[in-house]
Amino acid sequence: MKDLASDRSAAGLPDLSLIVLAQDPEAVAANEQLNRVVARQYLVRTLRAVQKLSKEHPQDPAPAAVRDLLDSMDVDAALRWALRPEVTGWTWRSEAATADPARLLRLLADITAYDPAAAAASVRLDGPKTAAGRRSPGAPVPVITGTGPDQGSLLLQWASEGDEKALRLDPAHAHAFASRLQEAADILAAVWPEGLAMAATDIRAFAALGGHRGLQPLNFSVHGLRGLVLTSERPAYMLAQTLVHEATHQRFSGVLDCVSLVRNPKATHYSPFVDAERPLGHILHGILSFINDTYAARRYESTESDPVELARLERYLLRKTGQLRTAEKNLLEAAEPTPAGERLIAGCREAISRLNRE
Repeated sequence: MKDLASDRSAAGLPDLSLIVLAQDPEAVAANEQLNRVVARQYLVRTLRAVQKLSKEHPQDPAPAAVRDLLDSMDVDAALRWALRPEVTGWTWRSEAATADPARLLRLLADITAYDPAAAAASVRLDGPKTAAGRRSPGAPVPVITGTGPDQGSLLLQWASEGDEKALRLDPAHAHAFASRLQEAADILAAVWPEGLAMAATDIRAFAALGGHRGLQPLNFSVHGLRGLVLTSERPAYMLAQTLVHEATHQRFSGVLDCVSLVRNPKATHYSPFVDAERPLGHILHGILSFINDTYAARRYESTESDPVELARLERYLLRKTGQLRTAEKNLLEAAEPTPAGERLIAGCREAISRLNRE
């Protein structure tokens, strides 16, 4: 831990062109490498904040509980813990200029009370069952029900601070929600296993959204709640697109935590994804996520036999590939990329070209 705490740099970042699209095992390995670098930074930030509180409030048990928890882990487990959404949410709040130490200590006790293993329902992002009824090893991803501190009530509260409110779920509804997400994960395992592998690295928890819009997507991620994906229910193949779409937002947020991509981050241009002017970072978020979203739809298209769904997929692919070309052109017009940004943009351009060739 001391060795980790001595380095807050982005040393060890992979070639960012590789993390754009999960085309092969090399891309999956590059994303795992990125995830570890991001986790290292969050662990350092969290430890420093906990240490500061411990010095200021030596009698409070919460900092000691965190230290005891980390002392019981090896480094890999500590890195995984540091990128859990409730931990990153606390870390961001601890760094705010208006942070209240007394409230931070209460929140620290709440996040250590949350137990993902106690979730009423969870999703396996490690592929479908084999003929023998077994799955390959992998940690289940919990569905946040918000019914108490151990069920992520604080995390659900933080996730609901925006316009969309996450739902509290009873066990029956949590299982139903998890079942639909599992169908989506199993589709990805069948049509794009590398995409599922990347999603398994980037996603740490799910929460349900109400306000259904029929087949229209309702899903988002929060930069400060790393790994949490909020989504409404839709048909399984659409949720498969959501999994890789939101996993990519998580991945790109990690990139932004580590390195600058453009020298003019305040510059804006038209984003075809939202039909409005957006900062370059937002446009890049859209490009990366819709590259993966569209690629998942294309992989699934070859397995669909319903002519109505096929027609829907063809319309969607035509619209999104056109938007990606427009967004690429606009980004190139406005961006002044850094060396890291050049590699990421090169990966985006290659992926968009590939989508238009197929």
